[in-house]
Amino acid sequence: MIQGLTEFFPVSSSGHLVLFQDFLKINNEGASAEIIAHFGTLFSILLFYKASFFSAKNDDDFFNVKTIKLLIISTIPAIIFGLIFDFEQFFNYDFVQLSLMANGMLIILMSLLKNSFSLNFNTQSALLLGLFQSIAILPGISRSGMVISSAIMLGLNKDKSIQYCFFMVIPVIILSIFYELLFSSGFEAINLLDGLALFVSSFVFGYFSLFFLVQFLKKFDFWWFGLYCIIVSLIT
Repeated sequence: MIQGLTEFFPVSSSGHLVLFQDFLKINNEGASAEIIAHFGTLFSILLFYKASFFSAKNDDDFFNVKTIKLLIISTIPAIIFGLIFDFEQFFNYDFVQLSLMANGMLIILMSLLKNSFSLNFNTQSALLLGLFQSIAILPGISRSGMVISSAIMLGLNKDKSIQYCFFMVIPVIILSIFYELLFSSGFEAINLLDGLALFVSSFVFGYFSLFFLVQFLKKFDFWWFGLYCIIVSLIT
């Protein structure tokens, strides 16, 4: 549930998982649980954007050549950051407190600077969004928060920025799953019912959180989520 609700909200799913594991005294279930939860949120994106994902007609459809080219460019910084730096050391309670504060302040700052530039969707903007996404490898820093806030700050179309942000998540989730499969030593057996419950809950809560976020951003600004992150950082 926590994975599904916070994966798309600009509040950092990884940061909230660290906080709730500590609060609820839950032992880390290892890579098996992470992979199943990632599959759940991945399928929620595919269902929500099915009309644009399974199409190549428009230049913002997932399988359009232009979109694929931009997504490759946006994914490169995350791959480089992920391979060069060891981020496991940052998955602790104290660091998440600080990074949630930083996440909130950055979201508020970029919300205040919205439309400060006037870029179009091209290789330059794709690379910039990719750089902001790579920062979100750190627990407590939100991928959607960094990407959507920076896109709006850069003057990119709001609706298209939101869709592109979640299209950017797809290759990152797939690559993270492959990384866990190849390099993780923390696999644990999960029985069928537990695995199914984990997948369904992350899928269902992921879908509805994505729906809520898209509707919310049509009427309100991102800075509300930034304020939430700051409050959580102060009270945890």
